[in-house]
Amino acid sequence: MSRLLAVLVFLLGFSVTCARAELVLANRAGTGPDGERRIALVIGNGGYTAIGGLDNTVNDAALMADTLQSVGFEVTKLLDVDQNAMKRGIANFGRALREAGPETVALFYYAGHAVQSFGNNYLLPVDAAIRDQADLDLVGVEAGWILRQLYSARVRTNIVILDSCRNNPFPNVMGFHDQGLAEMNAPTGTFIAYATAPGSVALDGLAGNSPYTSALANAIDADRESIELLFKKVRVKVLETTGGAQTPWESSSLTADFYFRPVAAPAPATASSAPASNAEETLWVSVKDSGDKTQVQLYLWTFPQGAHRTEAEALLTALARKPEAAPAAGLADPTAVTFTAPIQRGEPQIIGRSIQELISSQPLFPPFEGIPDELWKGQQCSNCHEWTATRICDQAKFYLGEQAERALDKPHPLGTEFKQHLRNWALGGCR
Repeated sequence: MSRLLAVLVFLLGFSVTCARAELVLANRAGTGPDGERRIALVIGNGGYTAIGGLDNTVNDAALMADTLQSVGFEVTKLLDVDQNAMKRGIANFGRALREAGPETVALFYYAGHAVQSFGNNYLLPVDAAIRDQADLDLVGVEAGWILRQLYSARVRTNIVILDSCRNNPFPNVMGFHDQGLAEMNAPTGTFIAYATAPGSVALDGLAGNSPYTSALANAIDADRESIELLFKKVRVKVLETTGGAQTPWESSSLTADFYFRPVAAPAPATASSAPASNAEETLWVSVKDSGDKTQVQLYLWTFPQGAHRTEAEALLTALARKPEAAPAAGLADPTAVTFTAPIQRGEPQIIGRSIQELISSQPLFPPFEGIPDELWKGQQCSNCHEWTATRICDQAKFYLGEQAERALDKPHPLGTEFKQHLRNWALGGCR
C-alpha cells in the first residue's frame, strides 16, 4: 500500500507540473503575411515554490500567445513549468525550427523570474531553489542556451522577448548584487527585446498584465510597422505608463525587414485609407498651409501611407508648378558658401560645421510641435531624411522662391540660421 501511495503521489505531482503546458496552433500552416513559416515558444512562470511568486506572468504569456496566434505564429505555450519541462520545450523549439527551414521566423517569449550572474542571464523555472550563486547552472536555464538553439537552426529571423527581471528573487543569497539582466550580444539575424534596460528592474503591473507585455500586445494587434519602429512605440508607451520608471531596451542584428502584420496597401487616389494619428495630424496641420515644398515632402517621408497622403501629393505638385521669384537682395556673399565650408554664424551647435556634416547629425529641435522627445532626441537626421547633396540643394532652392520669407521664419530642426545658410548656398549654385 505504501508503494502504491508513493506512486500515486509521484504521478499527481507530475500531472500538476505538466498540466499547465499547452500547445496552441495559430493555424496549421503557421505562416505569416509573406508566406514564411512562423514558429513561437511562449513561457510564463509565476507559481514559484521556493521563491516569491509573480501575479501577472502567466497572464502575460497567455496574452502574448493569443496575440502571436492572431498574426500567424504556430505557438507552443508553457505555463508554470519546472526546469525539465523548460529545457525540453526549448529543445523541441530548436528542433522544429531546424526542420522548418531557413525562411522561418522564430520567436521566443519569456515572462517570469530571471537573474544575471557573472555576466550570464538565467531564466528561472518554478522549482528553482538555490543556496549559493554557483547553483544557478544546476537549477536555472541559461538564456545563452536559447540563443544557441536559434543559431543552430540558421533561420532568417530570430526574435527574443524577455519580460523578466522584475525583482531579485534571492535577496538572502550571497553574490546577487546586480539587478535585472545583462545585455546579450545578438547573433546575426536576431532581435532581442528586454522589458527594461540592462541592469534595471521591470514592473509586474497592477492590471492583470505587465506594462510591457500589455503595450507590446496592443502594438502588434494595432500597428503595421517594422519591428524596430513598433518596439520604439512600445518603449514610449511603457515610459508613459510607468512615469519614466521603466525603459524597454532592444538589441538588433536583423538583416531583413520584419512586420508582425503586413504593411497596409497604398490608399486609393480618391480617398484616405485610415484616420490620421495625433502625431500625423499635428504635422499635417503645420505644413498644409506653409507653402513650403520641403515641409510637405517631410510629411510624405514621415507618413508615406498617411491619411492625408493624396492631399499632400496634390499640394506638392501644385507648389512645384509655381514660378520662383527673384532672390531677395542683401544676402551674404554666396560665393563664400559651399557644401563643405564651415558655417560662420548661427546657433552655437552649428558654427564651424558644414552642410555636409549637419545633414547627418542629430537635430537640435523637434521636427514638429508635439512629438515626444524619445522620438527625436539622440536620433540622426538621416533616420528620417534620405538627405544627399542633390536633395538638400532642392530644399535650399526653395528658400529662393516667393514663399521664402514665410519659410525662413519657421523653426528648423537644425536651427533657423541653417535655413539662411542653405539659401546662400543655393544662390551660389549649390557648389
